[in-house]
Amino acid sequence: MSDALLRRTLILLALTASLATAATYSAAETTRVSYTTASVQLLPSQSERSVPLDGGTSLRAGDEIVSGAGTATIQLNEDVELRLFPRTRLQIVELATESSPRVRLIEGKVHARAHSGDWNPLPVYIETATAVALTQHSTFTVQASAESTLVRVTEGMVDFGAPGKAQRIPAGYRASVGTDGHTGVTIRQLPDAPDITPLPEVVSTLPLEVTWQGEDASGYRLDIFETASGEWIGSREVSGNRFDVGLLDNGGYQIQIAALDASGLAGMPATVPMEVRLQAQVATLSYPAPGASAHDDMPEFRWQLNGENEIARVEVASDRNFRNVIATSEWAPETQALPSRPLEPGLYYWRVVTEAGGKSVAATEARALTVYPNRIANPGNSGDVSGEQVTSLPDRDNRG
Repeated sequence: MSDALLRRTLILLALTASLATAATYSAAETTRVSYTTASVQLLPSQSERSVPLDGGTSLRAGDEIVSGAGTATIQLNEDVELRLFPRTRLQIVELATESSPRVRLIEGKVHARAHSGDWNPLPVYIETATAVALTQHSTFTVQASAESTLVRVTEGMVDFGAPGKAQRIPAGYRASVGTDGHTGVTIRQLPDAPDITPLPEVVSTLPLEVTWQGEDASGYRLDIFETASGEWIGSREVSGNRFDVGLLDNGGYQIQIAALDASGLAGMPATVPMEVRLQAQVATLSYPAPGASAHDDMPEFRWQLNGENEIARVEVASDRNFRNVIATSEWAPETQALPSRPLEPGLYYWRVVTEAGGKSVAATEARALTVYPNRIANPGNSGDVSGEQVTSLPDRDNRG
């Protein structure tokens, strides 16, 4: 081989390697964790130690995700989203842009949505110890253990079965593959979607009772998703035909309810939209009274809540307009609190701020409170405090 030909060959090999590396990094940049709850762990491909997995983390081929008691939502690429249930272990196998995305479900359960504007996108592969599921356009759930694999298809079609022996499973059906020597696919129809009692167009109070009717089932699974972002807010298994939905911020949501079969796999889901618009109400101040005084550097504040699903906190400031807040309490659904820090002797103003739906806020009027030195902490200052002494304590906002 001539020197010129050798140089061209080496340049071509280097360019090919560079493009392959670029493709790998490009895929990693689009494979991110969208949301996590509780203590989800990441076992990086180039490390033997796990680290906490947070939203926004980029994933690479070889990485493993262990959900533990939490959940995680992964944007595998622009077209594929994976939602990991609790007690799930998933490994990223292939992410290169020129290849089909491929993951391995080691154990647990994952919900997948594959939707693309391209009429013929690359299929997504979910492998398990006993089967493989692949699809281009569908919504489905895969549940795996060392002994068997189940798939539930609620939209589109999924090719599913032992490697090389897959069958096409349409929406409305479930299929299973085991390791007992039977390599065929067992296919059954999913339980029908329950009938959810219509909800009000706008929900102004929480909790909200959601009820439904359906065939006799061992239980139901209720999932809540945020409409704007698609974030999986939560999932709950319910034994009856009702559930109280609460602790939601203002915004749009989708509630999905599906009957559970004997294996614990959900059937066809029923979906209803819900718009939460909670309004915070002004609390009623109870104690201390307007213009009161206190011989305690940690005075107690009390109030009454007048709204639904509200949390509140007390704010203490050195000025009536609360430009200089000295102390607060923790946000809580309580009606009494102590300040977050001791108050020095002086004149203060306090109020209670209520919040509902995460976005609606209301505040009470301001009340004056004069704090004197603590009698117990200063035994030399005995006796009652007269009104003349009250005026001798200047407004803290005017102190030098």
